[in-house]
Amino acid sequence: MAKNIFYEAASEPEEGKVAVGLVTLNRAQDERFPNSICGVVNQRTVLERVRTVSKKVKTIFGTKEEKEQVVVKTAVCQFSWKCEGNKKIRSNDERWEESQRVARELLEGGYDQYRAKYQNAMYFHATHVKPSWAVQKKRVSRVGNHIFYAEKKI
Repeated sequence: MAKNIFYEAASEPEEGKVAVGLVTLNRAQDERFPNSICGVVNQRTVLERVRTVSKKVKTIFGTKEEKEQVVVKTAVCQFSWKCEGNKKIRSNDERWEESQRVARELLEGGYDQYRAKYQNAMYFHATHVKPSWAVQKKRVSRVGNHIFYAEKKI
């Protein structure tokens, strides 16, 4: 969990680090996600997209081009840092030390002041991206450069 906090929120304020940790914990307790912190952090979702491709087909009259629709499957990481090459964490990096401290305190039940606020938060994204899924969610909070969401109640 400390690595998830570090890579997703190292330069964010403490509340941002806590919120990322709480999203991780919330997912581990939700049946729609893996039931462990490591499972949540390492989860990949397979997206299927239909693409039209051209291919050359030999006929008795020569070659012709045909269009064909194919399904392309792509594995997408739930947390972007898991799919990107990340630099090794320096052990003396203050942000790493704080990420570890935040993770430890969360696992020990701390941060009551944020637990109620983020109790239903399951998703987040950086403010510079506009994911299509966000319109289907309920905005919980913006902290630093992240926006946190919960499921909309029907």
